[in-house]
Amino acid sequence: MEAQGSRLKAQGKGTRLWPSAFNLQPSAFSLIELVISLAILSVGLVGAMRVFPVGLRASQRAEMSSRAALAAQRAIESLRLKPWATLEEGETVAEEDAFTVTTRITQPQLEHLADPTRLKTLEVSVQWLQDGRARTLTFLTYVRRETS
Repeated sequence: MEAQGSRLKAQGKGTRLWPSAFNLQPSAFSLIELVISLAILSVGLVGAMRVFPVGLRASQRAEMSSRAALAAQRAIESLRLKPWATLEEGETVAEEDAFTVTTRITQPQLEHLADPTRLKTLEVSVQWLQDGRARTLTFLTYVRRETS
């Protein structure tokens, strides 16, 4: 070994006794670095996974609200297609899909109307049960009798 050291010294490389195969510089991750990086990654993934159920519930609520609005629109349009004489004041309840559609026809109590008998109020409430809670959307419109 001394002969090799002297040969290295003779070549001008200094007094290096270890061959390059025994280089002590780190060239890979240590086990501690790997464990710490996996812990940080798992915390991030758990946080991201908790967001998905919240988004899914919000999406389901939005879908049910859209379906309820469509059910109310169908009810209002069917009432608007009826002749004026058949639109009697009162309340009707109907079941449609997972919704309870309540239709209320009343005479409006508005001031300053020239002829209040030519106007009726249509109120449609759509109720459904979601996530253990009762939810309701209410729509209100007016129907006017055509002049003859």
